[in-house]
Amino acid sequence: MRDLIFISYSRKDVKWLIEFQTMLKPLEKNLPTEVWDDTRIKTGQEWKAEIEQALARACIAVLLVSPDFLASDFIAEQELPPLLQAAEEGGLTVVCLHISHCLHEETEIGKYQGVNDLSKTLDRFSRGERNEILAKACRVIKVLALQSQDITDS
Repeated sequence: MRDLIFISYSRKDVKWLIEFQTMLKPLEKNLPTEVWDDTRIKTGQEWKAEIEQALARACIAVLLVSPDFLASDFIAEQELPPLLQAAEEGGLTVVCLHISHCLHEETEIGKYQGVNDLSKTLDRFSRGERNEILAKACRVIKVLALQSQDITDS
């Protein structure tokens, strides 16, 4: 069953993850899906197995796209293949949130429309302007989560 919002990010972009998590927090209790990222892995858990289980349950993949994201071998080899396969098969929606300019168009995620375009990457703006983009992303995710729940219920 696909019932997770999976957030994929580079560990080097953790400050962007925190900003996104903060903006998304008020929605979490009202979403029909759970939000998951690797900070939820507890000490003693098998981290790779936890990630694989979350990938298999994802109905929405939020990609925090940056040069470090694209340079991550783990993301490219372990996270993106199952996410993109699920997107191709229709069980998952890819949501790209562009953190900074990068060569995303040279990768397999280049075909997915982002919440913000490369002329409006988060790192170019003040906190207030970033919050506007992050709020937009969260609204998009809310709509997608509600749509995925409707599909699951039917």
